[in-house]
Amino acid sequence: MIRIEAEQLIDGVAESPRRPGCLLIRGERIAGLPGEPAGSGPVRAALHDQVTLALPGCTVLAGLIDFHSHLGIDTRRGHLGAQIGVPEPEYTANGISRMQEDLRAGATTLRLCGDRHGIDLSLRRAVEEGRVAGPRLIAAGRAIRSPRCSGGAVASVLTDDPDEIDRAVRGNLEDGADFIKVFVSDGVGDPAVEPTTCYYGEAHVAAAARRAHDAGRRVAAHLLGGPGLAAALGGGLDVIEHGWFLTDPDLDLVGRSGALITLTTGVLCGPRGHAFERTAEAGPRLQRLAGQALETARKVIARGLRYVVGTDALHGCLADELAWLVTLGETPMRAIRAATVWPAQALGMEATLGTLAPGRIADVIAVEGDPLDDITAMGRVRLVVSRGRIAYLRTSGERQ
Repeated sequence: MIRIEAEQLIDGVAESPRRPGCLLIRGERIAGLPGEPAGSGPVRAALHDQVTLALPGCTVLAGLIDFHSHLGIDTRRGHLGAQIGVPEPEYTANGISRMQEDLRAGATTLRLCGDRHGIDLSLRRAVEEGRVAGPRLIAAGRAIRSPRCSGGAVASVLTDDPDEIDRAVRGNLEDGADFIKVFVSDGVGDPAVEPTTCYYGEAHVAAAARRAHDAGRRVAAHLLGGPGLAAALGGGLDVIEHGWFLTDPDLDLVGRSGALITLTTGVLCGPRGHAFERTAEAGPRLQRLAGQALETARKVIARGLRYVVGTDALHGCLADELAWLVTLGETPMRAIRAATVWPAQALGMEATLGTLAPGRIADVIAVEGDPLDDITAMGRVRLVVSRGRIAYLRTSGERQ
């Protein structure tokens, strides 16, 4: 048994934290949340079968869920095409390193929105079987886009034919994909193309959604905005990835549809995102687009629309997304829920993930400080427990 003692605990349900915070883990599950006073000292043994981790000044929370990532790329660096093009063994090794970095930063679950060589599916299996240490992986398999689309470097099925989309979805489902990822609009990387140019309409999305929904799977689309939004929703789209340039009428439509939006602010707007080359010529354009994306995210928050957060392969940087939310008007508690409770609900896993309660899977983190007072505390991860096992523990004097 593992006993964690901290300053406070945010269980994901109550509006206020528990003080002091204490949590018991037995095997892969949370055994209880007793209210005994916190202990003292760094790490000490208690009973013969219990280890106590005393973490004064820390906050205990549910493990974080990054709702949009990729293992084959790292958007903290540029040249995505070159990253995609490395040999498969190197591609896989890079993916292992990246997902472990995410785990150390508190992301105990990654939702992977398309990777080459099927590594999201193969690494998911390796993690589940205990052959590789890593977070829980929710995998889309082969992403699907139009050959006319200049974005979507991770996509491996290129077609404009709804019948081929249907066959690709069937293949993904046979391979065990957890959801389906398509690209409806373009990206921001090519200055000659309007980012909201859309290549897939209702028939394309419907071709993916019919088979996916029959199998109990959802369909997500890279969709920055534009005329394809209404068509995609009409075709059965469940999740809008990014949505950076959604207009007010677009947001009205999203609200009526109940579709989920994955906000990915840092990859375009944050200082750590380098997926798009910010040359002297491209810089002003990217800055303008970033401003538009921030304003859209602000409106999503203000309107109370359904949303979660993802990094889009800014590995180890999910805490930055929570800081962006607070900057844009969200409360710290709701920002934390956008990476815990809400994505667990969106995945249909709320009975096991996203909150701290007896019987839940023991995906638990501890951060230094109080994130309700200073959301940047979410980036100071002290402890990560994944499925009841300690995946990362930093002593108080050790530099992060």
